[in-house]
Amino acid sequence: MRRAINVAIAVFSFEIAFILAVKTDWRDSWFWITAAVLFAILHIGLAFKKSRESVRNGIPDFSAPALPDTALTEVALLGEDGTQLAFWNIYGKNGIVIGRDIGENNVTINLDNSTYASMIDVEHAVLNYSGDCWYIEDISEKNGVSIQKQDGRKYRLAYGKPCRLEKGDIIYIALTRLQVL
Repeated sequence: MRRAINVAIAVFSFEIAFILAVKTDWRDSWFWITAAVLFAILHIGLAFKKSRESVRNGIPDFSAPALPDTALTEVALLGEDGTQLAFWNIYGKNGIVIGRDIGENNVTINLDNSTYASMIDVEHAVLNYSGDCWYIEDISEKNGVSIQKQDGRKYRLAYGKPCRLEKGDIIYIALTRLQVL
């Protein structure tokens, strides 16, 4: 909300400077034009101040606030050799459905084109954000969901029982692997 207010003030200040420059003799109102432009620049800086620390692939992302190192922001589809084949952004969301999109359902992470798609239910698992943590819950009655934690242990989820996710965890949707980043 604060960012939106600062952007609105900056736009309004630029408009005032433009109107003064066009409608008056700029020699008489140069001081006010300069003041309005500087005021606008100040508010643009304030609008994007906190987000300057967020960088991905060497490119600053001024639209996202700085996140703690433990924050989960993406889910990656892993190939057989462990390479990351696809990504889904989970930042700012509170509920995500993992499964296969057949047109009638609302799946956020669509695994329809994955190698083991035939083993994945239409709605296989859900990710829920609660209390600053992400949880995964198995909603599949057939092929299940497993989690491999950073210590190397693998756990099979009980149907309908949520499990807390941490950065680096690998989620097994049937035999398809997703890594939480």
